[in-house]
Amino acid sequence: MLKKVVLFIFICFLSLNLFSQSIKNINWVKDSTKIVLYYDIVSLIKGSTYNVEVFCSTDGAETYSIPLKSCMGEIGSDIKIGKKKSVVWDVFKDVGGIAGNVSFKVVATKNPRKRDYFVSYNGTLEAPIGIQVGMLGGVSPYLSFKMNSDFNSKYTYTYDKNSLILDYPYNTIYFIYGDKVKKPRYSFTAGATAQLFNKAFVYMGAGYGKSLLLWEVNEYNYADDQLKEVNWAINNDWSCKGLELEGGLIMPIKDLIISAGGTVVNFRRPTLTFGVGYKFN
Repeated sequence: MLKKVVLFIFICFLSLNLFSQSIKNINWVKDSTKIVLYYDIVSLIKGSTYNVEVFCSTDGAETYSIPLKSCMGEIGSDIKIGKKKSVVWDVFKDVGGIAGNVSFKVVATKNPRKRDYFVSYNGTLEAPIGIQVGMLGGVSPYLSFKMNSDFNSKYTYTYDKNSLILDYPYNTIYFIYGDKVKKPRYSFTAGATAQLFNKAFVYMGAGYGKSLLLWEVNEYNYADDQLKEVNWAINNDWSCKGLELEGGLIMPIKDLIISAGGTVVNFRRPTLTFGVGYKFN
């Protein structure tokens, strides 16, 4: 299930530009020697501004070869989203007149957004020690690190699915599994954030991760049955390390941010992630 969630977030990330904004309800009326044009800028992301250009066609929308220059109203830079935007075009200052099958095209190019920095606690139940730092606004970079207290634990032996230790010196000592287990976990990832909705950002990243399962091995001498040493054996069927992929959502609440998502190591060990932090300019 978590893999499907990560895939869905990845698709959303790739699709951001497809639904970032649209121009709707273009209509116009003549007013003496001028034309008044109306249009809507519709976007899921509030706060963005656009550079708006308008072009006129006299051949039934085959070509839009006449740019509107002598205009007043909501045209040019720093135009916000909204309905019933208006542009007044003084036709004869640009051309001698227009005739034919007239139509207009409005082109809105989103201006770069101001970016905020953020620093956040970010972890999982298995790796509760972590930090995520980066930027929010447009498409921006971030870095993330997660670990637990056992992240650097060593092991001596390899455990197999039949509860045997493959590389154990059975001729001199014997072992009994203890009650303790360790799950060394850490990851380093980097990626990008991008605005998904007005109050939501999506993040996707990749890097290196390790998620291991170690069993306690108590070793005894055959001669006197005395405890000789305590070592650890790795369960390779459970453990994995290598490529780590992660994805999730970041939700700003004023200057605070909360995040939730998921991560996988080599497409195994899917784990939920969570975080809370602070954003600043």
